[in-house]
Amino acid sequence: MKPITWITFSLAIGACSSSSSTTPATSADYDDAAQTIATSTATTSGSTVQAGEVLAMADSVSLALGRLPLGFLRSGDGRIHGNRMGIDHNFTITCKDAAGATLAQCDKTTDSATVEVQFSGDIKTPNLTASVDRHGTWTITGLQSATATLNGDSSFSLDTSLMSIFHQGVTSAFTLDATASYDAITISTADREVTGGKATFDLKTHRTVTGTDMGSHDVDKTVEIHADLTFNGNGTATPASTPEGGAAQ
Repeated sequence: MKPITWITFSLAIGACSSSSSTTPATSADYDDAAQTIATSTATTSGSTVQAGEVLAMADSVSLALGRLPLGFLRSGDGRIHGNRMGIDHNFTITCKDAAGATLAQCDKTTDSATVEVQFSGDIKTPNLTASVDRHGTWTITGLQSATATLNGDSSFSLDTSLMSIFHQGVTSAFTLDATASYDAITISTADREVTGGKATFDLKTHRTVTGTDMGSHDVDKTVEIHADLTFNGNGTATPASTPEGGAAQ
């Protein structure tokens, strides 16, 4: 078990150790996938809340109960906008009370909610560019109890390009398209902490490296990976074992 921690987009590119364009995936590919999943689901770094889909789930619980997270605003069209680590978060949410009646506005009487969320944004530095886009739809029930339950799906795309600061002329590019399904994710309504549940990921990655010495270490590789993750009640997640020694961390 390892804590779910924020991992930068540059680490999602990983170590390009194989020049093969064939599958199956190697341990290095599984490491890249694990880092990307960690980025996707990150909640904390040390004691500081950072970003990720798990945090968006916590934000969804707050919004369903009528509480705007710090820095979030409600627009005239009913959507709620905020920003996490330079990534725009947009929520559209419909709430119902315990009797099943639709509420004009989400408030402390909400018992269930349907949430649509979109993340999008770009990160640019002199050597790294990254673009992320995610769409998710999920339902939350049991909001009047101590533990709410979330189920739903999302899609995710990531494109990065990195110019090496260690090897002049070498450029790495990494693209990822993924889907995720969340099954019975339990969230404490008091502190918004994820306490259990499972997630399933299907990822397709394409990685290239160009400009190496005489092309000896250039890479052009596409990999498809399936991963399962179980959330624990102590800020950690347990991965399912993967072939060839890899694991989603």
